[in-house]
Amino acid sequence: MKIIQKTIVKENFLFPSFFSRLTRDIENSTIDWYWEDKTIPGAEDDRHCMFATVLFDKYSNTTSKWFPIFEPFLYFLHEEIPFTILLKMKMNLYVNHTVQHVHAKHIDLYNVASNPKALDFITAVFNFTDCDGFTQIEDKKYPSKANSIIIFDGKKLHQGATPTNTKKRVVLNINVL
Repeated sequence: MKIIQKTIVKENFLFPSFFSRLTRDIENSTIDWYWEDKTIPGAEDDRHCMFATVLFDKYSNTTSKWFPIFEPFLYFLHEEIPFTILLKMKMNLYVNHTVQHVHAKHIDLYNVASNPKALDFITAVFNFTDCDGFTQIEDKKYPSKANSIIIFDGKKLHQGATPTNTKKRVVLNINVL
């Protein structure tokens, strides 16, 4: 797969009926959310926290019971950027802290990206929430707009921010080859 040079942003990414189905599953609190006391694993100075659920992880051989509900999402992504391997699919839920917390810059698959012989991979951040939270890739901020996706070179540093105008911000992170 050829690495993408330019960040891709698409609004109204999913069919409205499929987006509503996924949102309903998230809103009905049926998803198993797990507390993470850091937003960046292994970051010593990360004092931020979140809830998360790993839907699929090739490296840890994890497949959640929720993965089949979200798996059709991959067909939409494949139409935008053909890929051959799903590396990871994870949802993050950031709560409102009344002040905006901007998380540390990071690369999702640091153990992969830090290997000089590593294959290029693509990261996608899909937003379930309209809010003032955002995703920042290098120096450019992308607002959190429901049913929008940001697709970029997975080796680029990026970071997210919590909302202050909604109770929560939910994103789906996907890494593919």
